[in-house]
Amino acid sequence: MKSTKLVGASAEISRRDLLKIAGAGAMYGILPTLGSTAKASVQPASGARNVIFVVGDGMPLGVIKGMHETRTRFFGEEGSNFYARMKDRTSVLGYMSTGSLSSIVTDSAPASVAWSTGSKTMNRILAVLPDKRPLKTIFELAKEQGYATGMVTTARLTHATPAAWVSHQLQRDNEDAIALDYLKFRPEVLLGGGSRHFDPAKRKDKKDLYRAFAEAGYDVVKERGGLLAPGISSSARPLMGSFNESHISYYLDRVNNQDLGRQEPSLPEMTEIALQKLATNPKGFILQVEAGRIDHANHSNDAWAAIQDTYELDLTLGVIDRFLKANRHTLVIVTSDHGNGGWGINGTGTEYNDSTEALKKYLPMTGSFEMIKRYLKRNSSAAEVRDIFEKYTRFRISDPEAAMIQQAMQPDYHPYPGDFIVQPDGIMGRILADSHYGKGGAPLVRRGNVGFTSTNHTAEDQIILAYGHRAQELGLGRHVDNTYLFSVMCDFIGVKYQNPVMTEEEAKAYLKVASARDWERHMELHIA
Repeated sequence: MKSTKLVGASAEISRRDLLKIAGAGAMYGILPTLGSTAKASVQPASGARNVIFVVGDGMPLGVIKGMHETRTRFFGEEGSNFYARMKDRTSVLGYMSTGSLSSIVTDSAPASVAWSTGSKTMNRILAVLPDKRPLKTIFELAKEQGYATGMVTTARLTHATPAAWVSHQLQRDNEDAIALDYLKFRPEVLLGGGSRHFDPAKRKDKKDLYRAFAEAGYDVVKERGGLLAPGISSSARPLMGSFNESHISYYLDRVNNQDLGRQEPSLPEMTEIALQKLATNPKGFILQVEAGRIDHANHSNDAWAAIQDTYELDLTLGVIDRFLKANRHTLVIVTSDHGNGGWGINGTGTEYNDSTEALKKYLPMTGSFEMIKRYLKRNSSAAEVRDIFEKYTRFRISDPEAAMIQQAMQPDYHPYPGDFIVQPDGIMGRILADSHYGKGGAPLVRRGNVGFTSTNHTAEDQIILAYGHRAQELGLGRHVDNTYLFSVMCDFIGVKYQNPVMTEEEAKAYLKVASARDWERHMELHIA
């Protein structure tokens, strides 16, 4: 691919790529270089077997398509790593059902539990059944066999997808406790966001988990420069790093804001450091890599932020490809835990002939909805809302549209029609997707064309892309349940284990209906 400029095996994003992502016509000559000084190669341990489990959280097929079209049509590149692997005859493609014990629509906690334990549980619950029976995870099984374990995420480290491979909690939102579970388990690599759950000034119990990890023998880093410092990747000590109080900023914002770019590492950088650390283990390793913010962008109906975080995941696949060439006994599984938002590139214009140009309209955006909301206040005037929105999106909007955003920020706002809980994001997404035409077919308003059906998760099956060592032997080239991936990983590392299970009928006794406000608070915590 032409997507990255490589220094050894590191994922340095070229200045040309930065300019493309930053927005048409923008001047970003002082953006930081996204690269590392890490060594170029890792000598594979003799007989080691590795699993790299890659999660695009809340990443339906639509956003993968949007990313690929952006790379090929608008950035002028030959293709994407996703599509190159999907077209490769040695790869295996399948589909996966995702439902939980709660419903056909899962949240990230039970979806990740299905992978890590082979058992289904209820929404919001980590590696435990609703009746409190613990479920043994693939990380726990691997550790018993001498494998190293690691997690890399752009979400909070204590968020559901990574947590479900270590933590046994009945409530995924109990993130202070999840941080303590990590300290007890002690993975070899732990990189992501969520510093507020390790910082004594932010934790309710005032425990200093940074100090506790250091006393347990970890190298502890809190900013990008520390992660990329000479000696970190070659250190024999385990590594813990957290780079944002909450989630790591959207890729779009890190590229366009040099302060964020200096503070927070990219997903390719974190993944490369993790691989170099883990590859020294003689038995091998299991690494979970999560592009966690694709999900959040889709909850926010923020099409361009979702595409750009998927682009960052695609760059990460390039890092993994280079590792795979030197470490051939490595299995790579790429998948998503659930759909989100009803993501779709809609046909626009007569005979859909304006669809490509409409998708291209997102390119000039220089800030995510998350960035925009930092400057929006409930008492902002419609004129102030319009100015802020236009600054970061580069789309001119009308006074009534600015008023719609203003109204959506009010506490008594109830959107209709549809289930658009996350606001004013849902309204902003609809405004950006407004392309409509006169009777003669000429555009009256031409903006983007990514449509969303809600700000919620969706139930459609998700793709499984597997390649590398033994990929064609493991039964993934078909439709499977998400619990099957636990069996695949157990088979690959030579472990046989069966966790207890519960039926949907049995789980009904534990189903509790949350209030609308409780659900809103959970969503706010989940995304923010």
